[in-house]
Amino acid sequence: MTHWNFEHLHQLISESSPQKVFDLAVHLVQDMDLDFLGFKVRIQLAAQSPRLYLYSNYPAEWIERYQRDDFYRQDAAALLSQNSTMPILWTDELYHDMPEFREQACNHGLRHGWTQSLHDRQHNESQISVSRPLNPVSIGELYDKAGAVQWLCHTLHAIIGEYHLAKLSTPMKMSEREIEVLKWSAAGKTAADVACILSLSQSTVNFHIRSVITKTNAANKAGAIAIAMMRGLIEQ
Repeated sequence: MTHWNFEHLHQLISESSPQKVFDLAVHLVQDMDLDFLGFKVRIQLAAQSPRLYLYSNYPAEWIERYQRDDFYRQDAAALLSQNSTMPILWTDELYHDMPEFREQACNHGLRHGWTQSLHDRQHNESQISVSRPLNPVSIGELYDKAGAVQWLCHTLHAIIGEYHLAKLSTPMKMSEREIEVLKWSAAGKTAADVACILSLSQSTVNFHIRSVITKTNAANKAGAIAIAMMRGLIEQ
C-alpha cells in the first residue's frame, strides 16, 4: 500500500507555485521508494504550435544528453504513453530497438520505473514517469502504486498545466454566481449546503459547478477549485 507523508500531501494540494508543487511531488514519490520523478505537460492552443514544459529531478547530465541528442525520439515508454493512459513499464524488451537510450538511462540511475499519461478535453497532455536505479518494479508493485501516481499526474496537470496555460491564454471569465458557488465549495460545503446558503436549487448549484469545470478545463470540482485559486478568483 502507498503511504504518503500527510504534511507533504497537504502542502501539495494547497500550493500553487509550479516548482514548489513539483518539489513536493518528488517527496511523495520518494515516500513510495522511488527516487526520480519526471513530469512534462504539452499544451495545445488553437492556431499555435504546442508548448512543452518539463520538470524533473533527473541528473543534470542526463537532462542535457536527453535534449542534446533528441532522445525523446527514442523514449519508447514516452512514445507509447502518448496513445494510452495505462502505465508503461520500463523493460529491456521495451527498449530492444533503442539499446543506446536504454544503456545511457540506466547509467544515470533511470533503470526501473514506468510512465503514464493523461489527456484532457482540450487535447492537452501530461506524462509522469517514476523510477529508481535498483530493485525491479514487480507487477504487484505497479498495480499497487500506479493509481497513486496517476492521481499525482492529475494534480500536477491541474496546477502546473493551468499555470502555464494561464500565461498563454486570455483571462478566464466567470460570473459572480459561479465564483460564489466555487468559494463555498472550496470551504467544504456540499451542493446541498451551497444551495441553502445562496437560496438556490441544488440543480442550479450543480449547473454552475459543471459550468466552471468546463471553463477551467478541469477533470472535476476539486480541480476547478485549485485552478480558480491559482488565478486568484477565490481566496486560498
